[in-house]
Amino acid sequence: MIFWHLGGAVFLFRLAFKDSDADLRFLAIGALLPDVIEWVVGWSVPAGGTVRFIGHSLAFCLGLLAAALVLTRRGSGDRKRAVVLAAGAILHLVLDVGWIDPQLLLWPMLGYELPTGLETDWSGLARLSTADLLPIGQEIVGVSYLAWLVRKARLGDPRHWARLWRSGTLRT
Repeated sequence: MIFWHLGGAVFLFRLAFKDSDADLRFLAIGALLPDVIEWVVGWSVPAGGTVRFIGHSLAFCLGLLAAALVLTRRGSGDRKRAVVLAAGAILHLVLDVGWIDPQLLLWPMLGYELPTGLETDWSGLARLSTADLLPIGQEIVGVSYLAWLVRKARLGDPRHWARLWRSGTLRT
């Protein structure tokens, strides 16, 4: 689910941190990173079922945060962007309601084996039935929030759109 994670991460980040100078490009990358890892690594897994990978674990997100703090200088723009990327990955876990599966969320603290047979966002989206409307509703909520934000930030104006692409910031 792309728009659920993008819209939800931007909404929660802006609600919690109220940081208008945060680079939303890095937040978006972080918000999609666990699913991208799952998708890329999923290509190498034999066709014997789907698996959620370590990108959906707290250890991965905290590792991103630790790397951001160790590899960047205090007060630098690089550190702020790296921390925002890690925050996006953590918000992804929140939006996925990651605590439902503690074996994956707390990997490797509860053992090194990853749970198998979980329906992933990428593989499950193509097989949705009319009875399973939650993912569709989540995508609609994400698209709706992003559309509202586009209107509020006046991104129809090419100057505002260019600023978003150049600096990653919105003025609302």
